[in-house]
Amino acid sequence: MVTDGGVIAGFPRRIIRLCGQVPFPALAAAVGLLFAVAGVATLDDYGISIDEYAQRRIAIANADYIMGDRDALPTTHDRFYGLAFELPLLMAERILGLQDDRDIFLTRHLLIRLFFIIGGFFCGLLAYRIFGSRWAGLLAMLLFLLHPRLYAHSFINSKDIPFLVMFVIALYLTHRAFHRDTIGAFVLLGIIVGVAVNVRPFALLLLPAVLAMRGLDWRFASDPLRRKNILLTGGVFAAAVLAAIYVSQPHYWENPLRFIDGFQTLSQHPTLGISPFRGQFIDSHTAPPEYLPVWFGITTPPLMLLLGAVGAAAVCWRGLRAPGQILRPGELRFLFLALGCFVLPVAAIIVLEFNIYSGWRHTYFLWPPFCLLAAAAVTPRAGFSWGKGMSRFMRGRISYGRIWRIVVYGIASASLAGAVYAIVSLHPHQHIYFNLLVNRADTDELWQQYEMDYMGTPPLQGLEYLLERYPDETLYVLAVRATYNNRGMLPAAERERIVISDGWTADFHIWSDRDMRMDETALTPVIHELRAYDSAYLSISTPRLVWGAGLQPGEDVYRTAYQAVSAAETPAAQATFDIYISDRVLYYVKENCAPADAEREFILHLFPVDADDLPAARREYGFDNRDFYFAWRGGFFDGNCITQVSLPDYPIARIRTGQHISGGGTLWQAEINPFLFTQFQEIEDGLANSQPVDGGPFDIYLKGDRVVYYKDPCVAADTEARFFLHLYPTNANNLPANRREHGFDNLDFSFSEYGAHRGGKCLASVALPDYAVARIRTGQFVSGAGQIWQAEFAAGGGGRP
Repeated sequence: MVTDGGVIAGFPRRIIRLCGQVPFPALAAAVGLLFAVAGVATLDDYGISIDEYAQRRIAIANADYIMGDRDALPTTHDRFYGLAFELPLLMAERILGLQDDRDIFLTRHLLIRLFFIIGGFFCGLLAYRIFGSRWAGLLAMLLFLLHPRLYAHSFINSKDIPFLVMFVIALYLTHRAFHRDTIGAFVLLGIIVGVAVNVRPFALLLLPAVLAMRGLDWRFASDPLRRKNILLTGGVFAAAVLAAIYVSQPHYWENPLRFIDGFQTLSQHPTLGISPFRGQFIDSHTAPPEYLPVWFGITTPPLMLLLGAVGAAAVCWRGLRAPGQILRPGELRFLFLALGCFVLPVAAIIVLEFNIYSGWRHTYFLWPPFCLLAAAAVTPRAGFSWGKGMSRFMRGRISYGRIWRIVVYGIASASLAGAVYAIVSLHPHQHIYFNLLVNRADTDELWQQYEMDYMGTPPLQGLEYLLERYPDETLYVLAVRATYNNRGMLPAAERERIVISDGWTADFHIWSDRDMRMDETALTPVIHELRAYDSAYLSISTPRLVWGAGLQPGEDVYRTAYQAVSAAETPAAQATFDIYISDRVLYYVKENCAPADAEREFILHLFPVDADDLPAARREYGFDNRDFYFAWRGGFFDGNCITQVSLPDYPIARIRTGQHISGGGTLWQAEINPFLFTQFQEIEDGLANSQPVDGGPFDIYLKGDRVVYYKDPCVAADTEARFFLHLYPTNANNLPANRREHGFDNLDFSFSEYGAHRGGKCLASVALPDYAVARIRTGQFVSGAGQIWQAEFAAGGGGRP
């Protein structure tokens, strides 16, 4: 008699036994069907990513070119991006007669998702063919489908996901072609590789790899007919690759040599601006060598990393024990091909300094080879010899194979369970997944260290929040690209209530990483955030609303800020806007402010005391560029404007700010010495009990190792002329080599470099060199008009100690 407990206990075994009787392709198809159903159920949770409208325009431009309109494509910036996947998406859209943006992008997301699942099927089938193990195949398929970052991208990324799928299909067809060894198999492989090159040039990696393996087969073949077949299949493969590249890219039809230009363009992506990486702001031109390995390591579940590392080590171990097998057809040679497809692109990117950004999304095609290596870990014959030693240690009570299975299947199960948890908990923003290798505990630490949302889909949830919170109003939302894109995913009736507006009329600002999310100290109240790992990756602020209210004026936050800074401070600079410095925050204030006063971009260049403090991407320029728009950080009250910007935490020697004029030039400009301005009162107090060495237009003091200029009262016109400062040393040999013929050292300067205005007074402080100075001559001059005033006095041998 079988008890209920026995039935329950035996249930898993029955399931395993049943799975063992189902052909693997059918089992993999059933798994894929489950993932497809889950994808359809959650399809409308995903927003429109930052590049999707541009990708669709690429397909339209290519379709027009094919139909005879030859004007647009040759001049479009994105002409080298392939259409191997975009054109079928456009064809599906037009066959179905889709007109509404929501319908178009839901269909695109569904097709991308289904294509990704097909890639998982081929990854599992390839592992099954290599290892002859359905569990290895199932693990490879599940690893492929359950990577948290790829899970979200498989809905919204029509560039990197299609290439990932084409790459794994090409790997599968490579294994199949070498197994069948027929002309047809190699022609099909060549077509797929060529189409994959159309999406991303990295697929060219497979061309020399396949030809090299064909060369090895020719080297070890003894039959002349066999050698002839090898040469023939290798030749038709190469021809099929080149033909597929040419046919699949209309831009090459008139001149095939354009492929070279296209490869160079796509391998050296244009910079995408700066983004944080390990706390430093970098761009694609200055990414350090560790950029790609670090991003792969911190955004892949740790146990998956461990499983892949174990599998790779096992493959290398087998290669060391039987190096001859690497050169001959078989499982081991193909596993080394997979290892090369993972390692060589990373090495090429580092050595050749290809431009990459947005994490490792340009190299998502590394994931299928990694899944194959991980699958090698669950294959008993891929194990290490220490398993046999362990078996002997246990005195035969447990076999080597069982030890290996317990360990690796435990790791595999835990890695898949952890991935499922991450996918569910982060839904629908799995693309912001980070693992335990980064600091996820401290508030906003992760956001400051790494770019979290570079796909720009969270604004959809921001718009949905606003529609739910304000169910009856028309909502004016700031015009940024991610917000505009995601408005298209809303149902038509709700979409009409969202009006994309400028900074003067917008009631709400929705900020994500890709669209310049506001400073933590921004004036506008934050009414809603999306957070993960205790870091915000989406914020909704309201420049004209107050906390918890409906659409009511809420100007107090601006008036209060203005009253606080203007009452306690004097401006650090006065131009079109008065500029205040308080607690490492710059405030820009203008009375009687009109929209035209604030619509131009603001210049903000920070010159540090130590150039090494600059973000790596800015060191060649010598300053940190923090240019911004007023609408990003400001608002208005009583006809006045105020905006603010947080300063970085490194010492700043000089600030240059102003506003751009369209087409070049500046509308106005001001320079500020922030240290001198904040220390103005302390330095002024130190002069009170001192006697100036000269009392001309400026009182001049020698204070230790500095020359100090002071004037009270002082107006801006007093400091417009350049200052000259000539030092005559006690020993002429101490002069810099280029100054010895003149007999003095020239430290001429502009007041903005070393001076500050405050409270109707002027103060400048210039450091002396480290040699003894006998005499100083200083004053002001106008180029071409001579000196305005001059003073000369003994320095008493002063200088830096």
